[in-house]
Amino acid sequence: MKSMSREEHIVRTVSQIQDPMSRRVFMQLAAAAGISLPMGTALGMRANQAFAAPTGKAATCVATLANDYWAAFIKGFKATSSALKIDQVELYHDNDAAREISQVRGLPTQGVNMLINTVVAAGEVPMIAKLCQENSVYYSAIWEIPAWFTPSDVGDYFVSYMTANSVEAGYQVGKELFKSIGGEGEVVHIKGLATPTDDARTAGMMKAAAEFPGIKVVGGLRGDWVREKARTVMLSMVTAYPNMKAVFAQNDSMALGALSVLKERNLTNVKIAGIDGLSEGLQEVAKGGQFVATNTSLAPYQAGFAAVMLFDALNGWKPTLAERLLYTGSLTATGETAASIDEKVYKGAELPFDFAKMSRTLNPDNWDPQNNIYPIDPFTQWAGQEGQDKLNAAYGDAAKWKAEFDAVTKLYADHYKSGPFK
Repeated sequence: MKSMSREEHIVRTVSQIQDPMSRRVFMQLAAAAGISLPMGTALGMRANQAFAAPTGKAATCVATLANDYWAAFIKGFKATSSALKIDQVELYHDNDAAREISQVRGLPTQGVNMLINTVVAAGEVPMIAKLCQENSVYYSAIWEIPAWFTPSDVGDYFVSYMTANSVEAGYQVGKELFKSIGGEGEVVHIKGLATPTDDARTAGMMKAAAEFPGIKVVGGLRGDWVREKARTVMLSMVTAYPNMKAVFAQNDSMALGALSVLKERNLTNVKIAGIDGLSEGLQEVAKGGQFVATNTSLAPYQAGFAAVMLFDALNGWKPTLAERLLYTGSLTATGETAASIDEKVYKGAELPFDFAKMSRTLNPDNWDPQNNIYPIDPFTQWAGQEGQDKLNAAYGDAAKWKAEFDAVTKLYADHYKSGPFK
């Protein structure tokens, strides 16, 4: 039998490496040693046989397209799917937990191997993550998760939990609203659904209120994130608090609903603020009138960055512990900045992000998140909440965790080279 040459042996070896990143490193080492591999091998091909790269099919499972935030989110998801050349499926649970679970159970029959999901309530995340782990579906949870529960509690297929920093958003928007009324007076508070995100936004707003002794926060009824429900709440509030000076709504959809009531009642002196930074909200803020501020969590970006992380995990990348809980950057928009943010994020024919450039596997050396991304410290995120004893043992070595937290913070800051708000 004819013995194999060194080159033939290397070609055979590289064709047997399943992990894309390991295969790439092997090929780089071979090149450094002066060994030229056939183009077919460089593309992951066996001699006379194609080496099948993972076929990507991603799904989103969110509440409804009737909410402007999720419409913007889906726009980012579609753009990313196109950039990464993966198939995509859109699912809507309409805030029905049973429907949501059924949709997740059905993912394998649709050939889906990646899922981006915002749950109806945080308590569903462990079940959905477990279903994804059992069915080899890479999973990213957005916005909601139970306190002290982390991806490490499930396994490698639960890649990440990501959210905007809702405490900071509530704090920054609250300050702008309170300043707009001279730092004193009654401020009607309209909450969303009872979720950790809603609680965090409330905490941020109350933190801001503590800096303005003349502010009295009243109301606190729930608009469930929905414009029409917020209208109903606002109709009762104008009767209950005729001396109100401002309204703090926990998202833009509710703020816009409340604003419509204020305009109908000719209460044009009452200021209002929201969170989410939807195009319509940004346009109102840009007018410099009643709607004084919002915070944009960049919905298209959130969807796109989550999809990229799942794509990279599918292709062999493994996140570190600190990369499995992440904040995605957001911006507070005022009358001076709202029009510019709206133009960059929503008005262009294309979104202002190069989603393929975010990928670690497509760009191992020069990947760029194009936004401010930084890890979540569970000890800070859930401080004071019950259940800390349930936190995964992976976080148990405080010195090791601190070092990794700092390293990941620096890593993402160093790679953040471009983007519409750089």
